[in-house]
Amino acid sequence: MQDDQFFQKNHVENHLAGIFDDLPGFIYFVKDHDLRYVAYNQRLCDIFESSEILGKRDDDFIPPHILKHIREDDLRILETGQPVINRVELVPRGSGFVDWSTTTKKPLLNQKGTICGIIGITRPFDQGTTSLAKNEELGPALALLHQRYRDNIPITELAKNANLSLSSFLRKFKACFNMTPKEYLRHLRVQEACHLIVRTTHTFAEISHHCGFADQAHFSREFSRILKEPPSAYRARYRL
Repeated sequence: MQDDQFFQKNHVENHLAGIFDDLPGFIYFVKDHDLRYVAYNQRLCDIFESSEILGKRDDDFIPPHILKHIREDDLRILETGQPVINRVELVPRGSGFVDWSTTTKKPLLNQKGTICGIIGITRPFDQGTTSLAKNEELGPALALLHQRYRDNIPITELAKNANLSLSSFLRKFKACFNMTPKEYLRHLRVQEACHLIVRTTHTFAEISHHCGFADQAHFSREFSRILKEPPSAYRARYRL
């Protein structure tokens, strides 16, 4: 009887969340059918910079440009019951940082077998990995992108590095990342710029040069397009 009461009071969810806090970078979450958070680990609170997450939704914490694909995946899971396995995506990491992460989300079923929510984990994406579950051949191209994100790498070189034809490479890349290699490269540059804006006192001209943008104006346009605010506003909001 005591064990039954223990489970009924959701202590299991609390202990499970604690286990994920012991795994570096891991985020654990459960959402109900209305996509409100009903369970999560402390790391999610740290990323959202809030102690009040229970009952709230991603809308309350995540910028719209990042939220869009997360919400699309959530709604598709609730509608079809099909899980998302190892989705590589750009997610907030708190204090102005954004990083590539790998997310797995599955439908949560009630006792009647009806979908009542979503359970998932997000873990840091190993930038040098060659072991993406269904896309191992993309590994060498990804490693090259992360090593030389400042350069304008020809797509044909990326495809050759992955030992794929150009058409196969583009198709597999889009299926994995939901963006083209050029879009991914622009996101990489903006990601690095976010870190430099927060962690250094470099001028925006210096940051644009370091991250591979043609000039400061190009940097400002791309940054504003992806993060929906100019670099100056981002620095004012997140500067350490």
